[in-house]
Amino acid sequence: MDTEEEWRGEGMERHFWPPMFLDPSYRWEEYRVGRGVKVRLLAVQDGGEGKTASCLTGQMVWPAARVLSQHIVDHPELVQARTVLELGAGTGLLGLVAAKLSACPKKVVLTDNNMTTLDMMEANVEENFPIQTTMPPRCAHLHWGENLDKFLHDHGKFDVILGADVILWKQYIRPLFETVKKLLSQTDTATFLLCYQCRYAELKDKVYEAAKEVHLVGKEIQLEENAAFVEQEDKAKDNLHLIKFCHQFVNTCETNAVCSTS
Repeated sequence: MDTEEEWRGEGMERHFWPPMFLDPSYRWEEYRVGRGVKVRLLAVQDGGEGKTASCLTGQMVWPAARVLSQHIVDHPELVQARTVLELGAGTGLLGLVAAKLSACPKKVVLTDNNMTTLDMMEANVEENFPIQTTMPPRCAHLHWGENLDKFLHDHGKFDVILGADVILWKQYIRPLFETVKKLLSQTDTATFLLCYQCRYAELKDKVYEAAKEVHLVGKEIQLEENAAFVEQEDKAKDNLHLIKFCHQFVNTCETNAVCSTS
């Protein structure tokens, strides 16, 4: 979508027009998730009125990251003793929350495809996990669908994969699910948690279609009791979704692949 007309044709003008991102005004800010988890982040906080200089979407904290972070705080057993991968981590809020809940933070890997974003992410990891005092979560470059065998060799498979607002562009949905399928542990408890804002009508269908192609089955998680979701404006609530995907193993009864809602 290279023109404003094409963008509006997708019904996305109510959210944002890509060239009009905030000015890259970075500062440190503390984020509280639930009652016990605090994360200090360097991120784009406010571009100021009338500022239109470009910045990367990964340099901001989006509502979906807050909602999914709240979900894992509400259900810490999802990450406490498991290997965790965050895709499209951006500022790293979600992965850092998982690492703070984990019994072994180094089992958490935060990834992004953009090197500038990775630099910022690494600074955020160092701020929250000083190397002198703990084994911190790891940061790694990952381009969905590319060099997955090498990534698998370096980091192994993961019990839990997390993604928050990582499917804005249609062309990335299939590579995302191909990457998840390759890196998700082959167990019936392995989980991919995807939280996103549905910015155009057919997005949800495309998500489930891509999941089906790689034999993942999804179940939507209700968010009415999620504190971060409750704080969102009503118009944002209508478009926020949290889906739990797990393997649908071939030649097994379909009921064996149904995800629980926790």
